[in-house]
Amino acid sequence: MDIPSLLLNWPLPAVVAVVAGVVVLLAPRALNYAVAAYLLVIGAIGLLHFYYGQPIRPQPVLALVAGVLVLIRPNILSYVVGIYLIVIGLLDSGILRF
Repeated sequence: MDIPSLLLNWPLPAVVAVVAGVVVLLAPRALNYAVAAYLLVIGAIGLLHFYYGQPIRPQPVLALVAGVLVLIRPNILSYVVGIYLIVIGLLDSGILRF
């Protein structure tokens, strides 16, 4: 199985979200790391789409930046996640465009 078909046929972001949720429920102290890992994996998956010929989207780049910020400064998790969600919502709704 090659990577492009795996990216198109498997719901990898959903699987990553479920795994991160289970980790948070089993070990609540790992919240920062679970959120950071989730954002980094989602960003990496998005960049793999770009690598295989699809246009680059700002969402994976934002996810990578947010994941790195949470790893560097765990105490700002709520601010990073809040801003990330607002920007993603504005991008997905079409209000904000790049």
